[in-house]
Amino acid sequence: MFSSSLMAGFECGYLGSNGHDLLVSTQHVPGAKMAAHYAIAIEHGMTTARDGLPWRHDVPARIAAAARAGMEVIWDLNHYDPPPDAVDHARHCAAAADPGQALWLCPVNEPMLYPSLAGMSWEAAVDLAVTMARVARDHHPSVKLLSTDPITGIGERQFAATDRLVAAECVDVVGINYYPHTARTALLKVLLKTWRRYGKPILLSETSWHDGHREHHRRHPGFNKGGWLRHMLAEIQVARSMGVEIAGLCWYPIVDCPPWQRPSSRNRWSHGLIRADLSVDAALSHELMALRNI
Repeated sequence: MFSSSLMAGFECGYLGSNGHDLLVSTQHVPGAKMAAHYAIAIEHGMTTARDGLPWRHDVPARIAAAARAGMEVIWDLNHYDPPPDAVDHARHCAAAADPGQALWLCPVNEPMLYPSLAGMSWEAAVDLAVTMARVARDHHPSVKLLSTDPITGIGERQFAATDRLVAAECVDVVGINYYPHTARTALLKVLLKTWRRYGKPILLSETSWHDGHREHHRRHPGFNKGGWLRHMLAEIQVARSMGVEIAGLCWYPIVDCPPWQRPSSRNRWSHGLIRADLSVDAALSHELMALRNI
C-alpha cells in the first residue's frame, strides 16, 4: 500500500490563537530544511511521510520538493486552519499533483479537535473534509483518503467523525492518533475495536515519545523513544496476528518542534528523530536503523 510501513510525520499545523505555523518554525519548507529533513528520514528507512499542503504555503513547490527527494507523501490539506475557499484549495492541490501517481490526502486532520483548536464544530469539520475529498477526486484520477482522529480508548464518541466520513465514502485508510499521555486503553484494544467497526486498513497515523514529558515518564517509567517505538510495533504485531490489516506506523512529529504557545522559542520539545540542528536522537535513530536492517 505504501512504500514503507514506518513513516515520518512532519507537523504542519497552524494555530489561530497565536499564528504559530509549525512548518515555518521547524523550517520544513522548500529553500530551508525540507530537503534535509526528507533525506534524514529516508536514511532511516522512512520513504513515506505525512506532510502538509496548507493554503498559506506554495503547494506546487512542496509537492515538487517531495518528488525530488523520492518521498511518497500523505498530504494534509487542512491542519486546524480551514482554507478561505475549500473548493479552490482542494482543486489547486489536486491539479498540482502528478496524475500518474496515487494522490494520498488527509483533507482534515483530527476533526474531533476542531471545536477547541479551530473554532469550528466537528460536524462542520467533517463536512469540510467531505467537500475537499470530493473536489480532489473530481480533479485527479487516483485520490486515496486517510481519516485521522485521536482514539485514546474505545468509547463511542471518539469514532463519531470517522463514522460520518466512512458513511460518505471518504475513507480508504482509518488513521489512529495515539500518544502516551492521552491513551486510556492499550493500543491493541483500540486497533481491534477500530478494525471490527470499519473493516478497513488502519494506520497508526500519529504516535511519539516526548523526552521530558512528565506524564509520559509517569505512565511508562524507563521508556525512551526507541522503547516506545518497540512497544507500539509489538502491539501492532499482535493485532496483525489476529487478522487486523495495519498499513503502518507514523512517528509524529519527526522533527522537534518549538512549544506551541512559544513559536519563537529556541527550545524544542524532544519528541522527534530530527533536532533543530539536523542532528538525530540517538535512541530513536538506533531503533530505526536496526529495523531497517532486519
